Amino acid sequence: MKTALELSGTGHAIGSRIIRNADVATSLGLPQDWFQRRTGIVERRATDAHETVVTLAGEAVTTALKEARLGPDDIGHETVLLHIQNGPTHLTPSAGAVLSGHLGLKRVRVLGIDGACAEPVAALEIAETLLAMGRCRRVILSAAADFLWAVDPNDLGTAGLFGAGAGAAILSAESTQGTPLAIRAIHWETHSDQWQLGVAPIHAKHPEDSAVRLEVGYYTMQGMALARFGKSTVPGVIRATMKEAGWQPQDVDLVLAHQPNVRLLTMVSRELGFPASAVPTPVSHLGNMGPASLLVNLSLARHEGRMPPGTKALLTTFGVGFACGAAAIET
Repeated sequence: MKTALELSGTGHAIGSRIIRNADVATSLGLPQDWFQRRTGIVERRATDAHETVVTLAGEAVTTALKEARLGPDDIGHETVLLHIQNGPTHLTPSAGAVLSGHLGLKRVRVLGIDGACAEPVAALEIAETLLAMGRCRRVILSAAADFLWAVDPNDLGTAGLFGAGAGAAILSAESTQGTPLAIRAIHWETHSDQWQLGVAPIHAKHPEDSAVRLEVGYYTMQGMALARFGKSTVPGVIRATMKEAGWQPQDVDLVLAHQPNVRLLTMVSRELGFPASAVPTPVSHLGNMGPASLLVNLSLARHEGRMPPGTKALLTTFGVGFACGAAAIET
């Protein structure tokens, strides 16, 4: 598949509160470098009192719109907003509808996508299909996460991992003086027999006089099993994507990956033959931002000048579900 599009704008936002993993380790009676040695994560970002997962998503989309020279009044039925969110603010309506209302996008068509870390690649394929078929002129891809509330602060397997942030990208099928973008290949998989590797269950619902109180369990993750399954699955998805694109590892200029932790990224990259310099790891100072990780990484790379014309970039995501995917793009 070779689809010519345009990347009109990108944006990202991160929580303004900094959580130092050395402080978390000390609070748990561990050596200060305990989490850093195991994950490579030095610090993470969390929402402050004035921030929510919706305000972060709104900031990311607003930045992308400004870069694309668009305002809320320029967005109508010709645009589709695809939004992925971890961290609910409402049970209904969809998180995408809440975000659209927050931004004042009154006529945009909205599709919320359920999922976790891997879904941005699937959303990219939906966007590509809609644009290639002429079903819309523009797609806003958005993902946001604020998962810290669901993490047990005493769970050594998760306490030092997660951060809050949002990312956005605007794709167009027409020229708007943005960055030409060719999607050379996309491949994604879901292994639902492994869904129990990471869960945050609803244990009970308690009706009260003025509300229903939900009893939500902390997020629990079978970290070693999840890492093993990821290392056995993700490389095959990436190789299939590169084969379809006609690329070899040495052809890839940039690998923009979901950000679980530095150590896992390093191991997978080494196995596939990518040099460390081609694989940015903002997770070391931002934390794992779930589905937002890939789009934040993309936005950072563009704003840092790492995607000049002719760049061959591999996008890859993986996470609970178990789901994983990859896309080969060229600017």
